[in-house]
Amino acid sequence: MVETFTPAVCGSRQRQWLALVGFAAGAIAASALVGTALGALGAALGAQLALVAAGLALLAAAREAGLVSFPLPQVRRQVPERWRFELPLPVWSVGYGAGLGVGFLTFQPVATFWVACAAAVALANPLAAAVSFAAFGAARALMAAWPRRGHEDATAAVESLVGRRRFLLVANVVVLIACATLLAAPSAGAATSLGPGFDPSARGGVLARARMSSGVSNILLQPSGESAVTIPSGSAPSVDGDLVAYGDSQGVKVVNWRTGARVTQIDGAVAKPALDWPLLAFVRTGSTYKRLIVADYTDPAAPTERWIARAVVMNDLGRPSLVAGRIAWHKLTPGGARIYVQRLATGKRTVVARSDILVLANPSLSSTRVVWMAQSARACSLQTRRFDRRTVKRIYRTTRTTRLLWTTALTGRTVYVTQWSSKTGSSTLVRVNF
Repeated sequence: MVETFTPAVCGSRQRQWLALVGFAAGAIAASALVGTALGALGAALGAQLALVAAGLALLAAAREAGLVSFPLPQVRRQVPERWRFELPLPVWSVGYGAGLGVGFLTFQPVATFWVACAAAVALANPLAAAVSFAAFGAARALMAAWPRRGHEDATAAVESLVGRRRFLLVANVVVLIACATLLAAPSAGAATSLGPGFDPSARGGVLARARMSSGVSNILLQPSGESAVTIPSGSAPSVDGDLVAYGDSQGVKVVNWRTGARVTQIDGAVAKPALDWPLLAFVRTGSTYKRLIVADYTDPAAPTERWIARAVVMNDLGRPSLVAGRIAWHKLTPGGARIYVQRLATGKRTVVARSDILVLANPSLSSTRVVWMAQSARACSLQTRRFDRRTVKRIYRTTRTTRLLWTTALTGRTVYVTQWSSKTGSSTLVRVNF
């Protein structure tokens, strides 16, 4: 191909540069489209394929090192030479770039391209895969122009590169091994099972969850670097430092989980606590409505209550999250699902997600973003949005309806989510980094 982009073939040095620009544009655009398609395929599959891609990278490294031998899938042909005789220069140069930029339509001397394809599918991010493959197209374009530096004859330039083939093969093996290492490492969106549990809460290095034992819900608190603490006969924990709020048969309690000392208690038909002391949010159920309440214990002797939202009893007013002056909750009605975030100081309320079809539920907050669960008839996913942006990003997905996602907890760039199996009826706590 390098022999094609010469002043003699193109007609002048100016036309040579025009052809190189067209070739680069075609190669980069075609490669980016391939990356987009592969990333979209991975997103549609919804499976964690990084380890599969890592295994292919190691197998490719072994092939390039001469340890194993197997043929590569490829089309052993070049782009049509007649194009440059029959078509205008801008057309054939772009066509040549697109043909080589796609990658599937030409000879592949090494397995690296196919490893890149597998990695793009594992990435499951169309934009990121498009950017990565655009770099492949740019490299294709560079190889059409760069080898002639220092050489009057393009063929001599190509031969000088062939003379360095052994070095390039060694470098390729090293790159493939590095790719395998990166793919095999724990990655964003990778899920780690933390064992049985549900209704997670995480704050300040403490992870809390509810666990069933002999048909009774107990609370397990796991402070980092310390022994775990169990609170019997409790559910829906919300942890904040040394304090934890939880529900029981009497209502909602707030206790110091280190000492066991009770801080406050609200009796009655109240549940689903969220704690950001001295604020305590909970859902109170009456004969007609469910109400989301925030109680302020700045003065423990005279706490105040503030009504945030309500829903009729037959609808679902979900488990709230309370962090840094914001409160988040979901509301499910026959007309659809909404995820709300409200600033407590100003009362300004935002609908961060809505759907008339999907189930949107169980939001959790950090100081900078909100995360929630979205469920369709065929899949469940975790979605997130920063407060200073409108873009919604999917960070985790399960595609089998037997694995359903439910309650969440967010801390930093880590989400804890309940994963429930409809086959076994068991729930598992899963950690997702993003």
